[in-house]
Amino acid sequence: MRVSIVNANIVMPDQDLILNDSSLVAENGLITRIDKGVQYRFDYSADLLINAEGDYLIPGLINTHSHGFTLGPLFASANRPIALPLVFRNLNRHLLQGTTTLLNVDGFALMEEVDIVNKLHPIKIKTGTTHMHLNFEAAEKADGNGLTKAHKAMTVEEMLKRGAAAIGEVGAGATLGGGVASYYLLPRAIEEKIGKRITTAQAEKLKRAVLGRHIDPHNKDKKKVKSWLKETGLSELLTVDEAIEITMKVIYASVEVARNGIREAADFAIKYDIPVIIHNAAASKDVILEVAKRLGSKLIAAHSNHPSYKKEEMLEVARELKKLGVIIDICSGDSFGANQLFPVDYMEPTLAMIEEGISYTISTDFMGGNWDSMLRVIEEAVKKRKISIPKAIAMATSNVVKAIPRVAPNAGLIEEGRVADLVIVDKNKLSKVKHVLVNGLPVLMNGEIKFPKPNWIL
Repeated sequence: MRVSIVNANIVMPDQDLILNDSSLVAENGLITRIDKGVQYRFDYSADLLINAEGDYLIPGLINTHSHGFTLGPLFASANRPIALPLVFRNLNRHLLQGTTTLLNVDGFALMEEVDIVNKLHPIKIKTGTTHMHLNFEAAEKADGNGLTKAHKAMTVEEMLKRGAAAIGEVGAGATLGGGVASYYLLPRAIEEKIGKRITTAQAEKLKRAVLGRHIDPHNKDKKKVKSWLKETGLSELLTVDEAIEITMKVIYASVEVARNGIREAADFAIKYDIPVIIHNAAASKDVILEVAKRLGSKLIAAHSNHPSYKKEEMLEVARELKKLGVIIDICSGDSFGANQLFPVDYMEPTLAMIEEGISYTISTDFMGGNWDSMLRVIEEAVKKRKISIPKAIAMATSNVVKAIPRVAPNAGLIEEGRVADLVIVDKNKLSKVKHVLVNGLPVLMNGEIKFPKPNWIL
């Protein structure tokens, strides 16, 4: 199939350059021609002609940190896999936001559980691996109900042979008292105990009362727990000691093992010379600084703008890690949409990280399934003059390929011979995705998904 895109402002992220009023031809899945400064050229041999009308043409986004889009165990806690219709919902949300490649960081998935979904959806799905002894142990202490004999028999070495792109996510929120504990594990446990479900915000407040920001039982504050019970109206259903016991059992049981699992993963990353994605938050700060000295650029410090950090602490840790050569990743959060896990005022230090050049990549994480798009944060950074458009787009494209070479080896740039994973976004609103091509095939046109889906997916 031959596709011509005309009248585009083509973003070249690796060159900090925009080719204004230019055109591009993709044929048989590859970019075959770029016409600089050619505003309109009729292509009589094109199967599809897209008039960009002055909008930006960018490489397809590469998201290296999200969850819930394979048939494998969910999160670092290895919860049971989610249903396929919800997998499709999550993938479609990513596609509508301009993502063409996704790295699964539910690290216990098997290659077969990834490949099935790859055959059903146009987004290119790669996977990480966390098939290591201590990470299995941490998962089983937190949940582990998604693990089968096949998962437990798998190894990092075998997963890398089969095409895994990285190790990760290691020490994730599900085993270190992060967001997953607040929006899933703790509300579920409270509901099982008393028949009532608490909100994400309520779970976060209880977690902080019992374990503090750094997920440390020495921070236990019974007065705060008692106040929490009164605020939530649960005083008649739970005692202070019961609330503490549930929190400790659900959240803290896996924490020390998960911290040691980070050290274990660092050994594997060095042994196999492979990038490792590690949960960077207040609970893992000390151990991530420890392994950073060994790993350097092999370490990708995930969501380094994590709200468990105080704002200045976040910046200090990120600066220190960057000095050690670590790849600093930021997450898009949910402050522009759901605003459940990522406070609005944390966008300020996030933008500061972008402006200082601390952040090298951007990803979405999961945010309970309500993540903001990477382009929404990029749009905000560009609007506030923190970064140029090409450099901002590089955080979700060319920089990613440099950081994790296996994830999308021939993508991330607009050059002749590169894969034609391409996105057209509105020139006045970068987060508005109009068209998406994957392997040169149109899968999103005028904001509408066009690929056929199984009729049993609602």
